[in-house]
Amino acid sequence: MISGHPGSLGGLIFGKKGQTTMSKNLVIELKKPYLFEGEEYANIDLSGMENLTMQDAIEAQKNVVGTGEDSVILYAPEASQAFIDEIAAMAAKQPVEFFNGMPIGLSDKVRTAVQGVFSADGNKAKDRVVTLDKPYTYDGKAVSVIDLSGVEELTSKDVSAAENEVLKTGIYSANMKNFFAYSCALASRATGNPIEFFTKMPLVDAVKVRGTVNSASFFE
Repeated sequence: MISGHPGSLGGLIFGKKGQTTMSKNLVIELKKPYLFEGEEYANIDLSGMENLTMQDAIEAQKNVVGTGEDSVILYAPEASQAFIDEIAAMAAKQPVEFFNGMPIGLSDKVRTAVQGVFSADGNKAKDRVVTLDKPYTYDGKAVSVIDLSGVEELTSKDVSAAENEVLKTGIYSANMKNFFAYSCALASRATGNPIEFFTKMPLVDAVKVRGTVNSASFFE
């Protein structure tokens, strides 16, 4: 049996209001089916990444620590194949083994698709204000922009508090900037919003927050 994405046609995903560009880029059409546990897949559907949050990235990072890729995951999470597989598994609602056993060529396509979501450049945020892809609702309020200019007023004490948030996840690194939990903690202290405001944020926007919080312009 060949399985594909329900409601898809030629790799295009349609909803009530049509497809999104991200969804289109996250469905990988295959020249030949991929076989996993006796079932053949005509495409690899990663469009579920649109529903992932920063908390999912934090969990994926935690899951990879201890697998032998610690040196990569601690310094550049998106460069870690194990991290990519964890995120892809969450998006596709498949066991991580679904991605672990892929041929290297197909695995590279998955890697490219996932890394594309993490490529949002927070350094381009105008006046350190992040404009979200679409309004984000938290605690009954819709938010379209997030002003992170308060990062400039943070102190060493705030940095220590953010580091302690990372320690709560059970992992530690000399380079905290690439930890999603660290970025959420700094953003929380800079804006006055609870950490959960950022951990529950859609991943595509949370990545922009991470990039902005760690922008070199704050440290000039």
